[in-house]
Amino acid sequence: MSSDWFWEGNVQAALARHLEGEGWTIERQADTASREAGIDLVAERNGQCLAIEVKGFPSNVFARGEKVGQPKPTQPAAQARQWYSHALLSVMLMRHKQPAAAIALAYPDYPTYRSLIDRTERSLRLLGVGVFLIQPDGTAEVRLPSQHIADP
Repeated sequence: MSSDWFWEGNVQAALARHLEGEGWTIERQADTASREAGIDLVAERNGQCLAIEVKGFPSNVFARGEKVGQPKPTQPAAQARQWYSHALLSVMLMRHKQPAAAIALAYPDYPTYRSLIDRTERSLRLLGVGVFLIQPDGTAEVRLPSQHIADP
């Protein structure tokens, strides 16, 4: 668990607060600290399911294990690209498993993620995948709307 605003658990919590403020009911939140598998955040509003894959931004030091606090050999931006690609696979699998659900990704607002979103926007739109960007103050921006995200 981390107090860094960009840690996945903090990004997920900020998004859950945002969605509740938009009238969504949070049905499920993964336990990020334990690295629980599965859909990170599931919300419901007016009979519509919203399934979200949440990622944080990598720290430049190890957060757990025997190397905790030591610098990582991989640059955070390079690791973030890998996390982005893993999230894309996750949403494709979600789309297959839950074809009627609105599907979205959520990231902390970092230039690396903004660039990747810009460079994959056409594909994300074709797949019907929305994107939320979480700001350091915890507010959420709908970067790409997904089906039913913005409609109350």
